[in-house]
Amino acid sequence: MKRAYFLILAIANSTYAEDPFACVDPDVADAFLGDSYRGRGEYSTTIPDGFVDLKLPSGLSLVASQKADLMTTVVFKADMEMERALEMAVGSMVESGWAENNQQYGRVTGGFQSNSRPTTAAVLCNDDYAGALSVIAADKSGQTFVSYIQHPTSRSCGEREPTKVRHNPSEMMRLVPTLRLPEGAKASDTGMGGNGHQVSSRVDLSGTLSRSDLSSFFESQIRDQGWEFQTSWSSLHSTGSIWALDSVGDGLLIGTLHLFDSGTDPIRVRFSVTPADPTKGKDHGSWSGSSN
Repeated sequence: MKRAYFLILAIANSTYAEDPFACVDPDVADAFLGDSYRGRGEYSTTIPDGFVDLKLPSGLSLVASQKADLMTTVVFKADMEMERALEMAVGSMVESGWAENNQQYGRVTGGFQSNSRPTTAAVLCNDDYAGALSVIAADKSGQTFVSYIQHPTSRSCGEREPTKVRHNPSEMMRLVPTLRLPEGAKASDTGMGGNGHQVSSRVDLSGTLSRSDLSSFFESQIRDQGWEFQTSWSSLHSTGSIWALDSVGDGLLIGTLHLFDSGTDPIRVRFSVTPADPTKGKDHGSWSGSSN
């Protein structure tokens, strides 16, 4: 009897190693794992065959996958905060030939980002794929999860214009580092703009931080995103620094952080990016946008 028990246990452990969700009660899966609109689906701890080739940033580890109806979802755990995880996940896919559908969803990955409106999702398209790939970041119980959802057919990508990331000024905003605003600061005149030769992000900040404190606050974020410090300056009403980034596909980029202080609130903050090689940025018209 004891021998039979160990045999059953060995078989169960083998099944669990191959697919731990196989032993989960369907009702439990529905309640904790499933989607009420799509049903429980099929779960696995591997990436299903036929899923798009994922280029993943460092810091992501596979959790599980789900196949439900026509959509397939692969979920990863990330060792970073939600907005940063989404930025890196999308950036890695863009480097491998995918492009964001900014025209429809209005998402801008770079520049000054309001803390009150974090970006949590993006839709990616590829000329060699008829469908679309959604990338979603979520914070659950203090842990960041990134989901890649493959849609075999999608109106989001069906009839879009061919993407020219380098020469489209709105697409060039991805070259600007993502800059979170300090807690408690009041932001106004947040926006972005430029052309094929230069793009920039702007924000006016009112709060308790001084110009030098704000400069240090943003410089640490710029450095964390791979930019190399070149030089800086400070005068009565102006503080700034110059940065460089050797970007694959876009060549050497020069970034400028500039803070203007007239002595009264708000302090004006700007960050601009210019390709060092003039052949890397063709002028295809101007572009601008604002959020408040």
